[in-house]
Amino acid sequence: MQNNTFIIGDVHGCYHTLLKLVAKLSSNSKLIFVGDLCDKGNYSKEVIEFVINNKHTCIYGNHEYLFYQYARDAILRDTHKMWSTNDAYGGRKTINNYKNDIALLHKHIKWIETLPKYIQIDKYFITHGFGLPYYKRKDQKEFQKALYINRVDDDSFKTDWEDYTNYDIVNIFGHCDFDEVLIDKNKKYYGIDTACIYGGKLTAIKLGTMEIIQENLDKKDN
Repeated sequence: MQNNTFIIGDVHGCYHTLLKLVAKLSSNSKLIFVGDLCDKGNYSKEVIEFVINNKHTCIYGNHEYLFYQYARDAILRDTHKMWSTNDAYGGRKTINNYKNDIALLHKHIKWIETLPKYIQIDKYFITHGFGLPYYKRKDQKEFQKALYINRVDDDSFKTDWEDYTNYDIVNIFGHCDFDEVLIDKNKKYYGIDTACIYGGKLTAIKLGTMEIIQENLDKKDN
């Protein structure tokens, strides 16, 4: 495992905050994003382009899924679904961000097709949603959606959770926003979405030492 591997939480188009956070990390750091680069914020295309151009790694998040499913119809055909009509999903800002840059839209949709549902580095299992309860079924197609939509505090999913208490695995995930990093009492999982888009912080966590580095929301992203 590279000594300078950082996992970064949900960016949601907060491009200026992301640049400030990355500036705090060493220049040789390996960056892995937990997904939800897009939607809700004003700079989805800039965030995705930054990740692509710097050859960073990103996990497939539920907002990558929504973007992939609905962006072409909304922007090219003016056909709208929940992603672009309900502000809770944040698609309206993404539409405004891309509507004059169709070539980049197609480039980013094609890139989203390549994103993995999870990455494992040594004992660290990196997912978008709370993936630990599905660890042993992570490669089964019927459970891969759970890797990007499951929430640590959602009782509706618990009926098919695995008993992960004895796994020698540490799950790092986003998707569920918290005021501070959620750390399991046994350090089996870390929730690193610290609600940047809602006025919170963008978080990076270093594999191995689990050092936490954060940046408050930049006013330009608000």
